[in-house]
Amino acid sequence: MPERIPQIPVDDVIGQSSDSIRVGFLSFEYIPTDNTGLFFNFDSSTFSVSSGQMPEGFSGALLPFSQTVHSVFFLFFTFCFVIVAFWFNREGLTLVANFRNIFSGGMRRRTIFKEEITTTGIWSEFFLIFQTILILTVVFFTFFWDKGISGLSVKNMVLVFLAVFLGILLFLSIKYLVYKLIGYIFIEWGISEWTEKYFRVVELMGVLIFIPAMFLVFVPGYAKIALFLLIIIFFIIMMVVFWNLLNVFAKNKVGLLNYFLYLCAIEIVPFFLLYKGVVSLVNIAGN
Repeated sequence: MPERIPQIPVDDVIGQSSDSIRVGFLSFEYIPTDNTGLFFNFDSSTFSVSSGQMPEGFSGALLPFSQTVHSVFFLFFTFCFVIVAFWFNREGLTLVANFRNIFSGGMRRRTIFKEEITTTGIWSEFFLIFQTILILTVVFFTFFWDKGISGLSVKNMVLVFLAVFLGILLFLSIKYLVYKLIGYIFIEWGISEWTEKYFRVVELMGVLIFIPAMFLVFVPGYAKIALFLLIIIFFIIMMVVFWNLLNVFAKNKVGLLNYFLYLCAIEIVPFFLLYKGVVSLVNIAGN
């Protein structure tokens, strides 16, 4: 014959449970219970039902992106760091010499260049340009996140990111073609050498903005400082470009008026057009 489970009065269980709760967990009770000890007793002094918030505590810092976007950007930065570290280990002296040549001001010195151009050196320079474009795309994406990108679907986010990346790539390609065209028209100016130096500047920009861009993306508390540093680096890079172009114009005895017209048409206005293009792209994607 099966054993029968003894029945215990419910009142005894409630009484014992109530006592055990009061004795064993009294110090952990943040919200008072009712007379049975089984249900919480909500009132206006301890909990606001309308607001749904506890009276004590503090709000956490909101992450600027979703976890997926953070992970993708982390992979981007990690990939760039590993590849650049590898190439600096292989072609570090040549790359540093090329960067130093940016500030030489005059004709490039043969002593700082290798006589033989290695395949690794060529690919390293291409990757540094790619890194600059990628980081600038991430910076634009982060800057416009609260201005419309955050409300887009994942598909539209990817399309906007690719469009900004291709837009910056197209921007640099057009500048390269313009420099080549000027070099064909004014052969004696030595624009071909300046074209090479300009893309050294682009490579250097990608190296300099790497850390501030990481802080902008991954450390929201220092986002304003990181953005300020990025702007300072951009203006320093532009001053280097202007200074080198001034040397080219002065060497060929071109007037200052033509120099300023060139700066406005070729070096300054295209950046405003690029910015307006990104703004228009974000607005179109948001609609």
